[in-house]
Amino acid sequence: MHKIYAIIALLFLAGCSTTESTYTNSQCVGAMTTQEAYGHLDPNRYTIQVLALSEERDIRDYIREIKGQAPIWVNWKHSLGNRWYAVIYGDFATKAEAKRAIDTLPVRIRQQGPFVRSFAEVQNDKQTDVFRMR
Repeated sequence: MHKIYAIIALLFLAGCSTTESTYTNSQCVGAMTTQEAYGHLDPNRYTIQVLALSEERDIRDYIREIKGQAPIWVNWKHSLGNRWYAVIYGDFATKAEAKRAIDTLPVRIRQQGPFVRSFAEVQNDKQTDVFRMR
């Protein structure tokens, strides 16, 4: 039951609507499984885990600071008795390209210690619920 409340809270705080099928600045594309979110992506490509937070209310402010149209996902999961919300950003051909993209992020976000992950790693994380924000 706590998981349902957390998902609803995340949707509300992020301004998401799971029935919305197109991107707008204030609504997410929708809730999905890890397979639905990342299964179609090339596992040899890369993304950036921008940050992981235990409070969903803080996510919206960070996401607003990430400019452009690159995809953003929020992964929700339980780990060691705590809820975590990981913000994943972008789809990059190489690890070097993803590392360069980190340098273009706002200072406040870079201070959170973003790091590069392959989509193979992200696809293997089966214990998450995913919200595609754009």
